[in-house]
Amino acid sequence: MIKPFWQRTTTATPAVREEYLVRDKLAWLLIMQTVLILPLLFNLPAWLGLAWAISASWRIQMFRGRWSAPGKMAKSLLTAICVAGMFASYSGNTSTEAMVGLLVCTFSLKLLEVNSTRDAQFLIFIGFIITASQLLFSQTPQAAAFCLFSMLLLLSCWRSLHLTHEQSPTLRLKRGGAIILHALPVMLVLFLVVPRLGPLWAIPNQQAAKTGFSDSLSPGDLGNLALNPAPAFRVSFTNQTPPPANQLYWRGIVLDGFDGRAWKMRDSWGRASENGSSIKQELIDYSVILEPHGQPWLFSLMTPIETRNVTDSIRITADSLLMNRIPVAQRIRYEVTSALKQEWPESPQLQPLQRDGYTRLPLTSNPQTRALGESWRAQQLSDQQIIDKALALFNREFTYTLQPPLLGVHSVDEFLFQSKRGFCEHFASSFSFLLRAAGIPARVVVGYQGGAWNPVENYLLVRQSDAHAWTEVWIEGKGWQMIDPTAAVAPNRIEQGMNQALNASDLELVNGAWQSSSILQQLQIRWDAATYVWQVWVLNYDTKTQEGLLTRLLGGTESWRLTLWLIGLGLLGAGIFAWMLVRRRPSLAIRREVKAIKKLEQKLEQFGYRRAQGETLGDFFQRILMSAPQYRATLQNIHQLFVQIAYQNQATQVERLEQAVKQFPK
Repeated sequence: MIKPFWQRTTTATPAVREEYLVRDKLAWLLIMQTVLILPLLFNLPAWLGLAWAISASWRIQMFRGRWSAPGKMAKSLLTAICVAGMFASYSGNTSTEAMVGLLVCTFSLKLLEVNSTRDAQFLIFIGFIITASQLLFSQTPQAAAFCLFSMLLLLSCWRSLHLTHEQSPTLRLKRGGAIILHALPVMLVLFLVVPRLGPLWAIPNQQAAKTGFSDSLSPGDLGNLALNPAPAFRVSFTNQTPPPANQLYWRGIVLDGFDGRAWKMRDSWGRASENGSSIKQELIDYSVILEPHGQPWLFSLMTPIETRNVTDSIRITADSLLMNRIPVAQRIRYEVTSALKQEWPESPQLQPLQRDGYTRLPLTSNPQTRALGESWRAQQLSDQQIIDKALALFNREFTYTLQPPLLGVHSVDEFLFQSKRGFCEHFASSFSFLLRAAGIPARVVVGYQGGAWNPVENYLLVRQSDAHAWTEVWIEGKGWQMIDPTAAVAPNRIEQGMNQALNASDLELVNGAWQSSSILQQLQIRWDAATYVWQVWVLNYDTKTQEGLLTRLLGGTESWRLTLWLIGLGLLGAGIFAWMLVRRRPSLAIRREVKAIKKLEQKLEQFGYRRAQGETLGDFFQRILMSAPQYRATLQNIHQLFVQIAYQNQATQVERLEQAVKQFPK
């Protein structure tokens, strides 16, 4: 009788038994986590590393049986601590670092819940995302190599979860590396043909570390930057020949406000030019790969006329500067056309308000310098005569050094009349102040000067140590003209680089270990060239570059061309893979004693004796002896030798067996 459904009893489904992790699998997870989190800690708060260390230590103690698994209260407390830490570190903003920090928190706390293979696989899947997030902070060749190594550990760890036998770490890494090698051709093809939608690392990084100079200039700012050999940007010229060194002034910002000690940049980016159009001369085309510096300004030679980049986020300001729409938090590439000279068909004029702004000085600031400038103007000297007089003063009495004395409130007075020792910002600041005191419009320009030519890839490397400040002076009928007072003090700085203008004491501050050896210098040049190639062909592989490459390879970028090409590559890859499988198929190695018995069987077949399938050697010989007793001694000897070799490990009898088979039937 069938029971109604309300009386039926249901049997509970038996719980699936979880496969708990053994020691070596847990060890691989810990090693994998350590490697993946380590590079992120340089860009994230230190407490995240501590959170991971606590989770890893707790998990190890759980495995050793000394601590129990965290309960609900402990998990809630750890989660609350991480949430509080995230809020304290990022104040509730949603920057890239905050998102990566949250991911690292999840990655760390999940380790406490890993008990089975399924849990470990979920942890590994998070690890793949962690690996990709490493490229948000650095896209150098070293970072890419580290990501490949992280992938190797992830794949090796993933494989180890499903191993049922012990395998050495070397062999596990080798198997993981084989998976990566098989995937590399597919990765390369996808990189070349997939439409470029903009790199993931183009996401704005709100907390990017700011390098280089800021929007103000005080005595000593650029002197400290001169000790930094890090790259600022790299420049390649269309004709592969840079202008002369005395024309390599890379304008960044214009500082036109002075508060008595520091020059500051006024907000003039939206102001339109009021001087009309000019005739541009000596045009030069070049492309710049700028390292992230956390500021919106870019760098260009003299007067930029046209600029191009992938996102069209750059504009030319009224002061002939390049400004990006957002701060440069990631490496950016842009192309520029600049005019090294320009002429005005009509005499340019400064409006009264503009002239007042470019000659304004604090009333109580640097009285000695103010009095000197006013005395020159009282002598009825022309603007050019005052400029020449100021340059002659610098050329006659001043010293270029990285170790100037500290200056007080009236920094310009103390520099001009007491210390007379300074770096480029001292000369540019005091020169501009002196001209303004004489009623001549002047402003300070900050950027870079010079650069080192790399002959391996034909580009110019401009370092942070090439940071420089100079002056732009308004000349009636000519507009703004560049004047570098540092060149009057240390002309070698402009023509040959900063090191040629420093004394022995200053050189000890800037010279690194690689500069003392010609071999190390060559290695450094070649390594920087490799970095440049990586930036040009990998990081800056945009839609324009892709179309050009595919056009050269395929003759066009039409869909049917790409389809046929991909089909051909797929068939070629499948053929190579099939050939490798056949080639690597293990061949069965036949032992010498077995070969000898096979030869004997062939001889016996000639006499009409065929060994049956599954028939032992002894039974086969016994059947032969029933009709051919004359072979008894020989066959018994062969059988005895085979038994000694195959079952008693007497390998020395192989030659006797082979000789006996060879002599049969004698």
